[in-house]
Amino acid sequence: MGEMRIKNRSVDFNKVLYTITLVLILLRKYSISMFGDGTIPTSILSGLFYGSILLLFIQFIIKKKHNTTELMLFFIACNLYLFTREGSILTIILLSISIIDINDDYVVKSYMIITSIFIICSVLFGTFAPDYVRASETHYRVIGSDYVARQTFGFGNPNSTFLFILPLYAGYIYFRFDKYNIYDRLILLVTTLFIYSRTMSRTGVITIIGILLIVEFLRAIDFSKYKFMARLFKLSPLILLIISLIISIPFANNALLNSVLASRPRYWNKYIVTQGNLFTLFGNSYPPDMKTANPLDSSYIYMLAILGVVSLVVFTYILYKGLEIFINKNEKKYLVIVMMFIIYAFAENILLEIGYNFTIILLVKHIIINNTDYFTKKEFIKKIKNRDFNIKNKFRRLKKC
Repeated sequence: MGEMRIKNRSVDFNKVLYTITLVLILLRKYSISMFGDGTIPTSILSGLFYGSILLLFIQFIIKKKHNTTELMLFFIACNLYLFTREGSILTIILLSISIIDINDDYVVKSYMIITSIFIICSVLFGTFAPDYVRASETHYRVIGSDYVARQTFGFGNPNSTFLFILPLYAGYIYFRFDKYNIYDRLILLVTTLFIYSRTMSRTGVITIIGILLIVEFLRAIDFSKYKFMARLFKLSPLILLIISLIISIPFANNALLNSVLASRPRYWNKYIVTQGNLFTLFGNSYPPDMKTANPLDSSYIYMLAILGVVSLVVFTYILYKGLEIFINKNEKKYLVIVMMFIIYAFAENILLEIGYNFTIILLVKHIIINNTDYFTKKEFIKKIKNRDFNIKNKFRRLKKC
């Protein structure tokens, strides 16, 4: 009974640290998106990032038990950070480790509640204090011969509205998947069409409608009978990467593709061909003005161009492994919300962004807990000593021979 109380207190304390960390992460993300350059001092934004990393390290250190999968992912993420100086993968791994003892429902609810609060604040700032946010910039789209104004809802860009609301869609589907009915379909569809009518974001509306179709598909399909479909879902990140490369290299100047994809093929080509190398271990370096003039709206091209082949291979394998676990365990509600971000990642840099994407930390968590061989720090040190001792004994035997 006493041990149970201590365990519950430990989980509650971990929930508090995790929630504070999540607030810091989302506060930084929304601050960057909402406010104009220079409005928030760089020192504050850096403080929010390193503060969240510090809290995550504290949660990692005080965690009593680990397994080899968790430590291996942590070691790889730390090394990738040292080589790339980009902390997104490290943050994902640490945040995933921090929620191992926390119920998934709490993780999803916390994202939904905190996201909702920040969305409301963004809309209020955009409405009542437009001079202080990026919303003051007006966006238009040509429809026929008319210029139609596009609303940003305080997010600085019309396309960003769907991105920030995506966690709410994912959370809603997560909680309603087993009881999904006609009212859920109407709520999601009407909300999507309303946001599109104000933002004119084609990427957002196509992706959301595509995801709603995938929900229907996954609810109907039996993966044990259709092995090919299971393999297709597992390989979907790799397939989308290959499609991105085909579009951005031989078809970079195709007029139709550039029109449909809002000049993305041309931009992608600059990052991996004309002003960068396709195969770099730890990414290319680009001047700030080049990045400003050429928005990189693709998670797959971003990982290849900015983080390099090593990070791309590691993260693609993590996605493959997580999708495989969800399919094998028939966890379709997890599968569909992860697929939402995998598909959206084709046209937006969203896959590594935990300000939007809580599904990736759930995926990594389930990869870690799939390994049930846990040990304490003392047991781990003892294992290393025994292994070293065995290696030394083998070496001595070889010398005697």
